[in-house]
Amino acid sequence: MKRAAAWRRAGRALLLGLAVVAVVTSPARAQSRDERAVRAAYLYNLIKYVGWPAQGKDLIVAFAGDAPTSDVIGQLLNGRASDGQTIRVVQPASSEELERCSVLYVSGASESDIRKILEKVKGRSVLTVGENDAFVQAGGMVALVNTGDHIRIEVNLEAAQSVGIRISSRVLGLATIVRSAGKGGN
Repeated sequence: MKRAAAWRRAGRALLLGLAVVAVVTSPARAQSRDERAVRAAYLYNLIKYVGWPAQGKDLIVAFAGDAPTSDVIGQLLNGRASDGQTIRVVQPASSEELERCSVLYVSGASESDIRKILEKVKGRSVLTVGENDAFVQAGGMVALVNTGDHIRIEVNLEAAQSVGIRISSRVLGLATIVRSAGKGGN
């Protein structure tokens, strides 16, 4: 039974990987779609290596910002499983969904907007993920930063630890650790 479940999980992960490769290598796709698919793969793998103080049956990924990014991530992750939880992507996130989310993904927001968005989940065990250097400096937890030829991971470990979120050493070994500019946030 356990072996069969492990094979099913491995099969799902392989299918997700193949879907990402198909999107990334398709010449008919736009470069921005490719980048969004890569971000989806990073997000899916990141979720596997994060621990929350309390976990429910569903792992809700809420979005703030850029709709095309949320569309691609939604297509690739919605309904997938991670560590016994079903990933449910909500786009755009309502206030109620923000209250129940485990991950808040912020895309295409200015630094002032990032701070306003992070205020909505401040003090709660919500993994916050963004797309630029300003995100972790503003108090976000993880930034998936485009450096031209690859995505670099930046982590604000203080922001994560302050709300009880544990990020695996496997992720931290690949990441650049960054501190918030000014007072800590979420």
